[in-house]
Amino acid sequence: MACLVIHHVLDTLKVGGAEVLVSSLTRLQRAAGHTVVVHCLDAAGPLADPLQSAGIPVLLHHAPRPSWTFASLLRAIRRAGPDVVHCHNIAATVMGAPAARLSGVPCLVSTRHGSATRNPRFERKFWLAARLCDCVIAVSRAAAARLAVAPWSRPDKLTVILNGADVPASAPSPKKPAITARPFTLISVGRLHRVKDFPTLLRAIAIAARALPDLRLWILGDGPERSRLESLIAELRIQSHAQLLGTRQDVGRWLAQADLFVLASVSEGLPLALLEALAAGLPAVVTEAGGMPEVVQCCGSGVVVPPSQPEALAHAIVELARSPDLLQSLSARARQCYLRHFTLERMASDYSALYLHILSGCS
Repeated sequence: MACLVIHHVLDTLKVGGAEVLVSSLTRLQRAAGHTVVVHCLDAAGPLADPLQSAGIPVLLHHAPRPSWTFASLLRAIRRAGPDVVHCHNIAATVMGAPAARLSGVPCLVSTRHGSATRNPRFERKFWLAARLCDCVIAVSRAAAARLAVAPWSRPDKLTVILNGADVPASAPSPKKPAITARPFTLISVGRLHRVKDFPTLLRAIAIAARALPDLRLWILGDGPERSRLESLIAELRIQSHAQLLGTRQDVGRWLAQADLFVLASVSEGLPLALLEALAAGLPAVVTEAGGMPEVVQCCGSGVVVPPSQPEALAHAIVELARSPDLLQSLSARARQCYLRHFTLERMASDYSALYLHILSGCS
């Protein structure tokens, strides 16, 4: 395979699903022999230093005025002359796509790591910039369908590359409580943000605990909804059933100790947390949001319920908790499906094939 010069453009390298995915993708691309550079428009973040240590330069272009940020990005891309510029999400595409085209970059693509927003102005800005791109990548078929009907969209530019995920890290974290065994344990991993709809999950736990007195839920992640969720746990009187464990570096250890993965989101692309649960061999109960149903249904590894309906979510949890043989079968399917469809290596291979396809049309 030809060795390419690949530049990625994104807002930050703070810890989040898209940022972790880009970090993993760049490492695989460098390991394959490509020259890889990452451009951050707003801030570097904690994922930047490990990339720098791995030999992947991270360039920060943040300036007091957007025009100055754009000028800095444009100069850097022109100076390097990459084969590929890969933008990630709306803001990076709005700024990165014109800079790449003005620099004569032969392959320009954009990945939308979520679904279409509810803000028509954002979507119009994105699709205006995306007209400069050779291709826009959606991370699930459901996300592609929503993007295709967004204002000013260009469905002819859309393609789907499903996310991949690494097997989650399982190294112990210092100064964290030890994992203790529990009779039946649920785990949910994600940023504590309203789109993840953790209140619905907590209400489902309050309902399910009536039938399963020993039920436990671990929520791994942090975010702006934490205080609200703490108050709701107290209001529902489920302190003995639900724990907010914060951001973890040893997610794999917690997944390995759980019985069932749960995510109650109202909006998604294709969450890495679900793919990591598959890698750990965990069955899943998820809501009908974004690409989650197509993953779970394709794998045959869990149950899909309507969003924002705690009763339906609680029913699915109780039924699976009472069906150990079914859980064991779903667990095997989850692991097999991950290995077949959702590894990072498969995702990186799909992106490389797309780059080369576009470049072959330029020669």
